[in-house]
Amino acid sequence: METLGVFWNEHFTPPLSWAGAGAAAILVVGLLELVYRVVFRWLRRMVARTQTHLDDVLLRRMRLPAQVLVVLVGGNVLFRLRGVEHAALSQLVTVVELLLVAYLVIEACETALVDYWLGERKQVRVPPVVRGLGLIVFYTVAVLSVIGTVTGINLAPILATSTVLTVVLGLALQDTLGNLFSGLALSLERPCAVGDWILVDGIEGKIVDMGWRGVQIETFSFDVVTIPNVVLAKSRVQNYSRPTAVTARSCDVLAAPDAAPYVVETAARAACGRLEGVRQDPAPRVWLVQMTPYGQHWTIKVWLDDFAQHDEAESRVRRAFLEEARTLGIAAGGAPTAVAVPEAPG
Repeated sequence: METLGVFWNEHFTPPLSWAGAGAAAILVVGLLELVYRVVFRWLRRMVARTQTHLDDVLLRRMRLPAQVLVVLVGGNVLFRLRGVEHAALSQLVTVVELLLVAYLVIEACETALVDYWLGERKQVRVPPVVRGLGLIVFYTVAVLSVIGTVTGINLAPILATSTVLTVVLGLALQDTLGNLFSGLALSLERPCAVGDWILVDGIEGKIVDMGWRGVQIETFSFDVVTIPNVVLAKSRVQNYSRPTAVTARSCDVLAAPDAAPYVVETAARAACGRLEGVRQDPAPRVWLVQMTPYGQHWTIKVWLDDFAQHDEAESRVRRAFLEEARTLGIAAGGAPTAVAVPEAPG
């Protein structure tokens, strides 16, 4: 290291001749160009493996600023080794270089976060107004920080003004930002997705769209209800499509007051056993809920493959039970008929 330092001081201590300074600048530009090509080649290979459009977006935004940065660094090295000192020009070049670096970092982070991670991986659409507002904030902070650091100018009044403006915008967009961040939280936790059947805030239906502001649910009456993400994040959500599409439904039925319990159970299982769309695994369950002078209240619980058909399936279960109950003479309010009643087990 000491030998390298001695060599540098002997050959590159300013001021140098134009030839020496030019050779050093060309060497620096060549090294930076090599780094530039290696980095962008690595980026192309990386995004090629992800099979996304990130390469087009990222490289288009970063290629020209990176080339300009390489040229500016080379020019800066040239003039410094030549011994050309101009305070204002030197500060200007330094500010431009740091701003280009900030631009590359911000654009790379924005592309990776918004376009790739949120847009292509999480399928979350960030609205242009929120995206633009975020870029304005980051670029403002970067510009003020670079100028204040390089020139030593006191930018506290400007920062105070920008802080007040940020607070005002935050209050004005409080609901919008709340829905946005709630949407991001929902996209990370994924309690539901497009196509799922859910029950939230008393609304039952299928999710047809999940946006940055809210979730659109199509009800059984073919109406579309939009629920804000904030409400969805705070509410109790029942997802009928998770973890599987199999869902259970309970049907209340009536039997005659004097009907034997085993006969009612036999009628219920016989009714469910011949219905299409009603699963036999798990097997339907039947239990007595209440007995009154007017009839016995029973509940039949069945499992369905398709929640979208639950209304029709529940109706078929009740109709089938009513037919079986009439056949066996245990229908509520019906006159008993001379039929063969199944014997009690055991």
